[in-house]
Amino acid sequence: MQNYLSKVAVDSIYDNSKSGIIGHLVVLFLISLLFWNKMDGMVVIFGVASHIFLITRRAYLRYSYFKIRDTLNNLDEINSWMHKYRRCMFFSGLAFGLLPFFQNLSVEYHFLILMTLIGLSAGGLYSLGNIFSIYLSYILAMLIMPLIWMLLQNGYIYNLGAISIVVALYYYISMAKRYADNFNQTIIDKYNVSSYIKKQEQLQKKLLKQKEALEHQATHDSLTGLANRTLFNDRLNQSIQKAKRNKSKIALFFIDLDHFKEINDSLGHQVGDEVLKVVAARLESVIRKEDTLARLSGDEFTVILEDIKNIEHVIAFSQKILTILLEAISINHQDMYLTNSIGISLYPEDSTDARNLLKYADTAMYKAKTEGRNNFQFYSKDMTELALERVVMLANLKQAIKNNEFLVYYQPQIDASNKKLIGVEALVRWNHPELGLVSPAKFIPIAEDTGLIIDIDNIVMKIAIKQVSEWYKNGLNPGMLSLNLAMKQLKNDEYISTLKEVIKINSFKIQWLELEITEGDVMQKPKESIVKLKEISNLGVKIAIDDFGTGYSSLSYLKKLPIDKLKIDQSFIRDIPGDEDDDAIVKAVIAISKSLNLDVIAEGVETKEQEDFILENGCTKVQGYYYSKPLSAFEMQEMLENF
Repeated sequence: MQNYLSKVAVDSIYDNSKSGIIGHLVVLFLISLLFWNKMDGMVVIFGVASHIFLITRRAYLRYSYFKIRDTLNNLDEINSWMHKYRRCMFFSGLAFGLLPFFQNLSVEYHFLILMTLIGLSAGGLYSLGNIFSIYLSYILAMLIMPLIWMLLQNGYIYNLGAISIVVALYYYISMAKRYADNFNQTIIDKYNVSSYIKKQEQLQKKLLKQKEALEHQATHDSLTGLANRTLFNDRLNQSIQKAKRNKSKIALFFIDLDHFKEINDSLGHQVGDEVLKVVAARLESVIRKEDTLARLSGDEFTVILEDIKNIEHVIAFSQKILTILLEAISINHQDMYLTNSIGISLYPEDSTDARNLLKYADTAMYKAKTEGRNNFQFYSKDMTELALERVVMLANLKQAIKNNEFLVYYQPQIDASNKKLIGVEALVRWNHPELGLVSPAKFIPIAEDTGLIIDIDNIVMKIAIKQVSEWYKNGLNPGMLSLNLAMKQLKNDEYISTLKEVIKINSFKIQWLELEITEGDVMQKPKESIVKLKEISNLGVKIAIDDFGTGYSSLSYLKKLPIDKLKIDQSFIRDIPGDEDDDAIVKAVIAISKSLNLDVIAEGVETKEQEDFILENGCTKVQGYYYSKPLSAFEMQEMLENF
């Protein structure tokens, strides 16, 4: 408490010292002018010099405190500074108090000096608390010396002067003491209040930590630190509500360690607990921040996988869990190997109820155990079969890329106004050694999700560019070659250099090439797409937006894209003429293309009525079964020769 008050005292001295120093200078200047001709010149010069020294000393002490005030906490340092300033103030008061001892002054001047000193000493009243001791020496030095001088003089008038000094001293000291007591009490009250508030804040923080600790214990597993069954149920219900709002999907994984009981029975529960900690840490390493991992009981874990895009995502995550838990677990220099069985239920396909989802995932997990353990099963038999089919498909797809099992088919693009061939679209086909031709609808989605689409696009690009170049060399005219460009390929930094190399090797002319990218891919990241497509457009390659009308593109972005053609999606062509909505959409797309000075082509044209409708509305270019299905290179060459 004393340390705190001393610091307050020094701060108050610092705050008051500026006005005190200025007042000292003003009084010194006025007295010097008043007594310049009334005293000996050397005496005045000596007095002024003394006061200047004291003023400089006060200013220096003020400046030195300014540099250390924020770090001044040590009581010895505080008292040392206060002692220096108290001594300076004493000599300042003494310098003023010696003025009456100078001779050759009339009574009027002596009393003028006396009144000035009494006025200066009144400054002590502005100093409160502990700092009164500093100003007390200043007041006493200033008034005691004139009191002594007055008592040494003869005459009634000087006795009155002495009495006035005594009265002033009594008044100043009593008033200052009262202010000092009030100041001390104020500081004590403030200190006690702040101390009380600080204690309350510390108590609140402590209670908050205790509350958080209790809440954590109530909602988390004490062994692994994962969410427990209570928190899991809450999170699952929240995830379902969120999925309902966003119309998204959830996958619930029920994970059980195979033969874990044998570890507890043979090596003890302590080792078993360490194994569970390792398993929990490994599972945490493969989930996303938005997913929930929980330990329900024993060796049972659950994962809530939110916002799943497709079944491949679920399959890939299941395989990741199986793989990471197969790695050796080393406890006490002993390696152990565990397998696990995983059951999966899906929202909303299997159920929209939290309890049912958990029950179905548990059922699927037992199904995985009956299937030999170390595998995953969906609650729906069809989903499990589909998952296995996709796993096999992915493995075969990788092998197909390695063995170059892909073929390129070509679908003609026709100018319906004069029935002339204007181009061909290259379409990939997978010639599986056992299954024969596999539909692109089965393997393209898997290729896009896994990134294999980049390799497949490169294969198609090389085959198609080489084939079209040969047709031109042989005097045939296939027109423009349209290649599909996947978004992953567009992001690939090596794509442009690969494209240039293939064009150069095959002596292919850049004006023969058109790249098609779907509207949905472009609008995923439109700003990034603009930059990438401009790089391609600068090469002289034409760019078309495929499936236009399905990707919710913004016209503000559409006009910024370096595109040359819009391709009306076949889903809008299928029901024209006759479907009012599709009729309006097709007309709108044609109108947009004209307003933006873009070419337009309709895909999926299969009937004479469809062709007539788009011709009537200003679109002359068509592609579809009405003219030709996709043809092999041999069939396409025959068509070119007879066209």
